Parts: sequence; structure tokens; C-alpha cells
Amino acid sequence: MSTNENLMQMYYAMQPDALRRTADEGETLLEGIRKALKGLQVQKVFLLGIGSSFHSARLAEHAFRELSGLPVESVTPETADVRIKEMNQQTLVIAISQSGTSSNTLSAVKRIKSQQASPVFTVTQGLSSPIAAESDAIIPLCIPDEKAGPKTMGVIATVCSLLLIAAAIRGDTDACTALLSDFRAEADAMEANIPAARDWALSLKDTLAAESAWMVVGQRAAFAPAGECALKLIETVRRIVTCMELEEAVHGPAASFIAHPALMVLHLPWDDAVRPEALCGLCEARGGHAYRIGLDKNAPSAQGKSITLQYACPRLAILELLLPAQAVSAWIAPLMGIDLDKHDSDSFSRILAGHLDE
Repeated sequence: MSTNENLMQMYYAMQPDALRRTADEGETLLEGIRKALKGLQVQKVFLLGIGSSFHSARLAEHAFRELSGLPVESVTPETADVRIKEMNQQTLVIAISQSGTSSNTLSAVKRIKSQQASPVFTVTQGLSSPIAAESDAIIPLCIPDEKAGPKTMGVIATVCSLLLIAAAIRGDTDACTALLSDFRAEADAMEANIPAARDWALSLKDTLAAESAWMVVGQRAAFAPAGECALKLIETVRRIVTCMELEEAVHGPAASFIAHPALMVLHLPWDDAVRPEALCGLCEARGGHAYRIGLDKNAPSAQGKSITLQYACPRLAILELLLPAQAVSAWIAPLMGIDLDKHDSDSFSRILAGHLDE
């Protein structure tokens, strides 16, 4: 890797470490999770978060359901308020906040606890944070602090921690062991993908920097990483970005694409490629740019506006789809004169970001 110009570039490169550190600490984490689960009869799980924490929940949701064998739903604090009457002692709420200071999430946790509706676990780096203090159990994130910039390592570590909770709920020791092995294998794939995605973004720097608005699209499971990619682009290149599931895009906005649209399509290799490719073709026919992000088992490769990255494990493959948008965020935003290590105004964190002052 070249010298890092901002903190996001450094954290971007460290994402494989988040997978490996979680694997290395996996047995200790599982021991704590099993202890916290003792005596609980979990029948349903809500994954609670906002911003990248919510997108981390969505990234983990399908595999969580598969590993735990339980109904699982990702919710924001506002949605949790509406659903609180459905919660009971057989419902596990997992609050997600990397810092543990998200004011919206804290308020939701307090309301859930005040009604004695459900046990609450918290996945966080802030072990002494306000949200951790309100929780019945704390599952620590095995990463160093991301001091500035949009979160990257935290997303990866959160997904891993959630999957460990899911495997522990199921009580399948072999599944837990296999999951730790998967983390290490996916870290190796990500190690090769990270410089490839960075070089791809830099090869398109002039085109990417000139885009005025984006639509990020994902089909089926790829819709979850599409949401996180859209959030990263909004936070960094500071353009209008929308995120849509493929069919929603096809049946709505695609029919009336404005001239010169910018489209980023995320695609998993086991899903049908005909409709995503047709959407890309329509974008290009309108004079726009279609950035195709795909996966396969081979070494990463790029051609023009398309990049194919490698993956090791199907349940973790969607994490690799995050990398191109993160690379655009970390390397193209600075070329646009945007300092990712600080917000536009001193009042941002206090008024808009929704975090408690520490």
C-alpha cells in the first residue's frame, strides 16, 4: 500500500485484520456469548442500529438467520419503537454501536429496558459507553479505534461478531469452528482485493470525481452491501446517492433515467445476471456510466468501469462488494478537495451526527 493520506485509507487497508482478530479472539468471544445466553430461550432476534451499524446488521441478517435458525430482523431505533410491543423475554435485541454513544440507539435501548421487554446485548467498541451500561451483555469488537472518517473496519468486525452470536445461539460447536475458519479465509481474499479495488478507483479518478449523482443497486443479498456503499459515497464524495433493490430500480427510476446517470451495480455470482446487465446497458444508452462490481473465485481483475473481486466463503462474500465504493470514498474524495478526517462544520457531531459527547 502507498502512504496513507487520510485515516480512512489506513482503516480501509486494515479490514482483513478485523476478520483475523475476530477469528483469533473467537473462542474467548464465544465463551462470553454462551455465558450471556445461559438461561435465555431466544425465539426471535432484532438487530438494532443506525447508519453503518444498521447496514452492518443488514449485511449479517441472512447468514444470522441461517446460523441461528431463528427469525431475525434489522431495525432502526425508530422502527424498534413501533415494534416494542412485539418484544418479550424470548426476544433478543442486539444493539449495535461502534462507539456506544449513538443517542438514538441509546434511547431505544432505554425504552426497551424500561418496559422489561427483552434482554439486550450490545456489540460495541465502547465497553464503558452509555449503551454498554444499559445492556445485559457486551460483545466487544476486536479492532483498534477508528478515530475519524467513515467506518470500514467497524462494519467488518460487527458482521463477524453478529455471526458468532448466531452460531452460539444455535449451539453448534462445529459451526462455530467453521465460522472462525471462514473469517481467516475471507481475510486472505480481502487482502488481494483491497489493492485491486484501490487501483481500479484511481484508474477512473477523473470520471469518478466528475459524477454528480449516483444510484447504487443490488439484487437479493447484494442489496445489503448496496445500502452501505451508498452511505459511504454520501459521507465522502458528498453527492446525491440513492440505493435501490434491483427490481425496484428496474420498475421505477430506470425507465426515466436522467441524462448521464452514474450507476453502481453490485452482483453476486450465483444470482441471475441478465437483468443487472440490462440495467447497465440502459444506463450507458442514456450516456451514463455503469460501474459493475462482481465476484468470483479467481484473482481480482478489472476492465474499464468493471471490477471482479475474489471471495472465499459464500456467507461472507458480500463483504467484498463493499471495497470498490470504499476505495472511491477513501481516494477519490481527497482528489475532490474533501478532507475526510474532519466534518464540514464544528457543530456537525453535536447537532447532526446523533452521538453523545464523551
